[in-house]
Order: sequence, then structure tokens, then C-alpha cells
Amino acid sequence: MAGASITQVRQTYELPGNAVFPESIGVDAEAGDAYVGSLGDGTLYRLRRDRLTAEIFSPGGADGRGSVAGVKIDPSGRLWAAGGYDGTLWIYDLKRRELLGRLELAEPPTCVNDIAFGPGGRGFVTDSFVPYLFRVDADSLAVERWVDLKAEGVPWPDGLNLNGIVLTGDGRHLISCQTNTGRLWRISLDSGRVEEVEVQGGPFEHADGLARDGSLLYVAINAGQQVAVLEVRDTGATAALRTILRSDAFAFPTAVARRGDELLVVNAQLDKMNSAPELPFTVVAIEPAATA
Repeated sequence: MAGASITQVRQTYELPGNAVFPESIGVDAEAGDAYVGSLGDGTLYRLRRDRLTAEIFSPGGADGRGSVAGVKIDPSGRLWAAGGYDGTLWIYDLKRRELLGRLELAEPPTCVNDIAFGPGGRGFVTDSFVPYLFRVDADSLAVERWVDLKAEGVPWPDGLNLNGIVLTGDGRHLISCQTNTGRLWRISLDSGRVEEVEVQGGPFEHADGLARDGSLLYVAINAGQQVAVLEVRDTGATAALRTILRSDAFAFPTAVARRGDELLVVNAQLDKMNSAPELPFTVVAIEPAATA
């Protein structure tokens, strides 16, 4: 059985604001900057490696953004920001800070949650309340309800369902976690067929954001105050728990991202949205798990 390790924090990045509740993170591989969105008011932040306080990339309310969940950077250097309960998706040109598209994915109740990119830069978007996987064309930005998850056998109980999503190592599948059941699902990019990932050491209830680094899959376990590290096959068919990362610096972690030689963990504090969060909100950099 996999053990757990106490993780040392390398750096702590602070996010200005009293009600940020950061939910996700995306890394610009070319520039090395990381971007975080505020579920509280829709602010987009940029985290430079050489600055411990994040800067505001775009203020809350700009372009009608009142809330941001998933944030990812595509291969063309565009920032995609999921609009959570607003049912929207914003796409920006990073260098020009220009809005390229505001897409309407679903009517309430909705929770547009996270984004992954397939070959050619096509976007795939989860909605934790709507049982479809959305697909967005990389060029036209046209959006479609691509996979009917219920029809593919994914149970859909009340609460947050599909959440974090990543591309597999073979580039032919997606893996998404289901927060309320803790299960992982594999989606074929060719056929849209959905199968459950066989996981040794799971399920992972409260699974949130995902990040893949080679054969390792990082799973943020929000209410568990930890990050699970799985060894996953290139095809995504099977996975095994390798270790659990823990830290006193974790505060309801909802997302992870690899940036160079560090793993960035987002402290969302979503469990304190109706109380008093601990300020400042932070993203912590920790040592990533060693690759086998």
C-alpha cells in the first residue's frame, strides 16, 4: 500500500484580495508564468517565478467575468477560463490581453469546471452539473456537446461530478475525475467511448484538479488536504496510487500544475466561503514526486 509523505514548501505565492478563493491554475510553458482565476469575483492573476506576490492580469468583472473556475493555457498561447456557475468560457490572447471569444456552454444549473487540450489544440471542457463533455474547435472556437456521459454509463448523482481533466500520454484519450464518487474515467478521442480507469488504491473522493507529468498523475484531494500521486499507463486504462503528499500549508487544495522543477498547489479555501478565510490566499510550490 502506498505511503504518505510530508512535503516541504519551497515558495509561497500570495494572491491579493480578501475573497479570491482561487480554484485552478494553468502554466504558460513558453514564458514560465502561471495563471490563476478567482472563483470569488473572476479576477485573473499572473504568477511570475521571480515574484512572490501575484499581479492582476485582468480584474474581476472585466468582459463580464464574475467567477472563474478552471484556467488553462493552450498550445497557441491562449488562456482559457471556465466560468463556473455562469455556464461560460472565456478565451484570451495572452500577449495582447485580448478577448478572443466568450462562449455560452450551458444554462443554469451549470458548473463549467476544467479544460484539457487534445492534438491540434482542440479544447475539451467539463461541466460538473451537466452530464456532457464539451468540445471546442481550436480555430473557429465553435462549441458542441460532444459526449453524452450518462449514455456512456457514467453515473450522475447530485453534487459535483466530472471535474479535473487531462490528456493521456498516448495522446489518444482524456482522463477526468469525478469529485463526488472519487472515480476516474477515460474518454477516447476517436470514438467518445467512456470507460472507468482501473485504479489500485482508489477511489479518491473529493478529487478535484488533475495534472499529468509523464507517467505520474497528480490529483488534488480538496477536503482531504492532500495531493495523491498515481502511476498511470500511457493509454490511461489503469493507474496505481504511488504516494500521498501532505503539508500543513495545504488549505483545501483544488488544483495542481507542474512548472519546471516545482509543483504548484492552489489553496482555494472553498470550505471557508461562508466564513472567514485565512489571508492572504496562496499558491505554494512544493517538490514534485520523483519519476520512476
